[in-house]
Amino acid sequence: MHNEYHINEEDIAKIIKYLEFEDPDNANREYAIQLIESMQISSNEIARSDEALAEAIRKYTQKKG
Repeated sequence: MHNEYHINEEDIAKIIKYLEFEDPDNANREYAIQLIESMQISSNEIARSDEALAEAIRKYTQKKG
């Protein structure tokens, strides 16, 4: 079983930095949190619909971290 993710300040800062380049009008804390939450929802949907794909994504992201 995978660990439950909790939004943290480091990840919010990383998303804001990303948004500064990709979507400067939305490069703020509130939007960054919304983006992280939407990514969580998407990943949960993937996990429910395709367990093998979800596991492959988990393994890939663990290598990056």
